[in-house]
Amino acid sequence: MSIYEKMKRQPAVEDKMPKVGHAVSEHVTSCGNDRTLGVIRLPGIPFESVTDSILENRFDSFNRFLSSLGATKGNRLSITTTLKRRRMAHDQTYGFRSSFMKDFSEQYLARFKKTDYFENTYFLSVVLKHDALAEGVAEMEELLQTIVKALNAYDPEILCAYERNGVMFSETFEFIGELINGVERRVPVTEMPGYQAIPNAWMHFGYDVLEVRSDNNTKYAVCYDLKDLPKSGWGQMNSLLTVPVEFTLTQSFGFLGTHQANAKIETQIGKLTSVQDKAVHQIDDLSHAQALLAARELAFGDYHGALVVYGSSAQKAIENGTYVAAQSLNECGVSWMPATLSAPVTYFSQVPGATKKPRPSPRSTRTLASTSSMHNYSTGKARGNPIGDGTAVMPLSTIGKGRFDFNFHASLPDQDNTGEKFAGHTLILGATGTGKTTLQLSLVGFLERFDPKIFALDLDRGMEIFIRNLGGVYLPLKAGVETGLAPFELPPTEANLQFLYSLVRSCGRDAAGQINDADAVKVKNAVDAIYAIERVEDRVFSRLLENVADDGTPNSLWTRLSKWCHAADGEFAWALDNVPNTMIDVTKQHRIGFDVTDFLQKNYQPTEPVLAYLFYLKKLMQENGSLLVTIVEEFWLPAQYPVTQELILKSLKTGRKIEEFVLLVSQSPEDAIASPIFAAIQQQTATKIYLPNPDARFEAYEVCNMNRKEFDVLKSLDKESRTFLIKQSNQSVFATLDLYGMSDALAVLSGTTDNIPIWDEVWAEYGPDIDKCMAVFQIRRKGKKKAARFDRHAMADSQTPAHPAGIKEDATS
Repeated sequence: MSIYEKMKRQPAVEDKMPKVGHAVSEHVTSCGNDRTLGVIRLPGIPFESVTDSILENRFDSFNRFLSSLGATKGNRLSITTTLKRRRMAHDQTYGFRSSFMKDFSEQYLARFKKTDYFENTYFLSVVLKHDALAEGVAEMEELLQTIVKALNAYDPEILCAYERNGVMFSETFEFIGELINGVERRVPVTEMPGYQAIPNAWMHFGYDVLEVRSDNNTKYAVCYDLKDLPKSGWGQMNSLLTVPVEFTLTQSFGFLGTHQANAKIETQIGKLTSVQDKAVHQIDDLSHAQALLAARELAFGDYHGALVVYGSSAQKAIENGTYVAAQSLNECGVSWMPATLSAPVTYFSQVPGATKKPRPSPRSTRTLASTSSMHNYSTGKARGNPIGDGTAVMPLSTIGKGRFDFNFHASLPDQDNTGEKFAGHTLILGATGTGKTTLQLSLVGFLERFDPKIFALDLDRGMEIFIRNLGGVYLPLKAGVETGLAPFELPPTEANLQFLYSLVRSCGRDAAGQINDADAVKVKNAVDAIYAIERVEDRVFSRLLENVADDGTPNSLWTRLSKWCHAADGEFAWALDNVPNTMIDVTKQHRIGFDVTDFLQKNYQPTEPVLAYLFYLKKLMQENGSLLVTIVEEFWLPAQYPVTQELILKSLKTGRKIEEFVLLVSQSPEDAIASPIFAAIQQQTATKIYLPNPDARFEAYEVCNMNRKEFDVLKSLDKESRTFLIKQSNQSVFATLDLYGMSDALAVLSGTTDNIPIWDEVWAEYGPDIDKCMAVFQIRRKGKKKAARFDRHAMADSQTPAHPAGIKEDATS
């Protein structure tokens, strides 16, 4: 027989396809002569950090909903659930400006390109029989809306027909096309029915392997039919959500009418009765099922399952199939039979509306709810995010071996929110030594491609090297040393004056933290008098004393203000009584950081006015718009003071409108949670990141809406694990930031007591040439490390006792 004759005898793919028809409305597709089809995509709902009681409630709720559908639609309705596990492409390109971020990102992202990451997506398809098409379409549209409302927590989206460049396409066709052809491609809506328009691949069914060949892709697959599964509860198939293999798991459920279901149960009871006492428990289960069926808490249907596992070669497909089937049996208790000669039937039973299905059996809705729990791991949002070009800020690995596309700003995963103003405020809590600074600067560093402004209040100069590498300015502020801050150099705008009144009042409070109305008036008059001075350089803090009378009492306003003024040899004159215009103009900087370690202490008087003025300069820095990232280390401390507390709250409440988002960071979670404004912080921060804290108490973290399951995992983590919990909207995931082997980057992402002295030397010699500074810094840093290692070995050698004369050292020592 010639090849041509063999090809003629080979049945066309469309001959095997279920009779998917035409798109008859935005969401509905005809199916055969008397049925309609609708498909809903569901990304799934996070489960790994959710309490078992919540998961149990969701399972029961889903089962009751399925039962109610069966009660109202009867045997006219069938449901198909599809779980697609596919390899994630990592083809995102990043355009960084700084040399550091170019090098760091190249090293970091190389790991994602070398590693296979997978994502899970669920689909729920409904097929409904009708007597007339028009009524059938209307009923299907209504049914789809009912399902979307009932499954709202799962973030459902109805697949639809859509227009592109004046041409109509069908998402439903594209969903089915990916199942059959093995590749994603657009499918236009034409006069041709779906079962003819969708197939575009050549298929060859061997005895145990299927080859699917499209224009530029060849995939191999093995097919399995469901053999048996035990009675179970929620998440029966969850163990398959992490296998490093591509597969499609399809389950269909054709509802039986109440009479049909009862008849099948009675038949089964009759068969079991003949076995007598050996089947008593099974008979009891069936009798209980009849009672639930009568109460509409359970429905029965003809159920089938198909598993298609893919591989890059025939041998790999067989190996992957064996692996997934074994995992399913060992971890889920679900057994599968290889489909050999019946493989075409199994493969095309993936299509919703298929009438030929291998090994169907009567099952209850609890079975479908158990095996189609729609659980998933959080994956973040890869595209359509509010800032920049909409791409995710940075990819992270998860402890479930998945990829999480991190964003500061929370937005719905299925919406394109590029350019829209969403909240991105983020809370970061973790004990010392957990990699907190490295994490936050890695995330901020990946923002550099969007050219944001940066304003940072730093602790222990941890961010200095990073900020300078991004072209920023860094100023260490030391207690007792003139800061250069001169509040009265600000232009006399109404907003500036109102702030200055508030600032000076904070300096003039009494021991109880109060200032009376009369003194407040004196403060206003004194500030106004300073602005009557023409020469800006003469508007120093000491001039306040010229305009406030000294009545000689120990608690007068003059006495209280004098401690801030050089004219009275004030204890804190170095803080704000500086000559105007001698410091750089903070408001004109694109990126700036301040080391405020000396001010991050409790009950220290200069803390409030100094930090308040810095916060206000940040506000002025942002007045011309553009994206601004504000980083506040140990935020709970400035949040204790009235003026700084008000400024922090204002940034949280209005930052979204002016494209500012705030990172509130603390290595003292207990103090942070005890902050007087923590409730507001909790409400206003869209994203929360928790790093390990071995000394944590659940009562403290419970305030952060962390459940016991999440807390137990967090508390069990080692400080050095570089693992952390991200909570954002309904997503919750434990992710990791592994920078092993990237010591050059780590030296920049977290300044240490070892690195900062080296940086100071290098900056004094070569600054501000950042490329030269970095080259010399890395050489000296590594040289110091080698020298320290050499010194340790030399010390150890010097302390080794000499061998007694005549005794040789053992060769194995």
